[in-house]
Amino acid sequence: MQKLGALGRFLLIFLYVLGCLWVISVVLPAAGTPERRGRVIKRWAGRFLRWLGIRVKVHGAISDARAHECGITPGAMGRLLLANHCSVLDIFILNALAPSSFVAKAEISRWPVFGRIAAAVGTIFIERGKKRALLSISERMQEALREGRNLLLFPEGTTSDGRGLLPLHANLMEAAARTGAAVIPIVIRYKAGDEVTTRAAYTGSVGLFECIWKILNTPGFHVDVLVLDPIHGDNRHVICRQASAAMCAAIGVPDPLAAAAAVHATSAADSSRLEPAKAAGADPADAGFSKEQASP
Repeated sequence: MQKLGALGRFLLIFLYVLGCLWVISVVLPAAGTPERRGRVIKRWAGRFLRWLGIRVKVHGAISDARAHECGITPGAMGRLLLANHCSVLDIFILNALAPSSFVAKAEISRWPVFGRIAAAVGTIFIERGKKRALLSISERMQEALREGRNLLLFPEGTTSDGRGLLPLHANLMEAAARTGAAVIPIVIRYKAGDEVTTRAAYTGSVGLFECIWKILNTPGFHVDVLVLDPIHGDNRHVICRQASAAMCAAIGVPDPLAAAAAVHATSAADSSRLEPAKAAGADPADAGFSKEQASP
């Protein structure tokens, strides 16, 4: 019986995609203001989750209610939302929570249908591995934050299986450090009953529709979303480490950045005895970011 219900919901996805094409072609251009656009995006993200029968429970909130209602706070600084990245549902869950402009890899813009949808909702695309492109993206992010917008970043740079947290990358947090915008960590937990499940994970060779099919066939499937306390700072590395610590504490797992920093400190101390000039290495939060950028 569950498989029959899952099949019915699965078929609704194709109707939803057609509806999205109508929204981005007709409704969003006619929305007029960023506030109205945000409300449309929030409404359609929530509709997708309802059509699939996905139950979402949110713990915590952003202090300015407008961030949840329409994703923009004119006259006030915007905010940078940092979330762990596990599933194809992440984007819909977060847009239903607080409509945002995503920072995503440029490959997304070339995806059939979904690339067009991503571009229409204001996604900021990154060309991976290009330092000059990162500088340009940071400037665009700063501009969006000063306009009062929600920006969303997946700082792990790739998807995980949802049980823990991968090391976060600090580079794109520079926009928040320079503008003084609040950084708000968000943790998404996919569960089957009372246990965390990996069936929502969009990793490895798992395809888009395969991922959704597995979710629809998981008994007792639901989602917990934890909105954590905001972080302020003027140093992206410090912000990144604080966000990683807070997210890991909420998940209940060891902090990979803290572990990496400890190893780095030990290595630097050993090196200093032999080669003082090499003792000051790169911050662990910057390591490898050129290879894996934030992706939705």
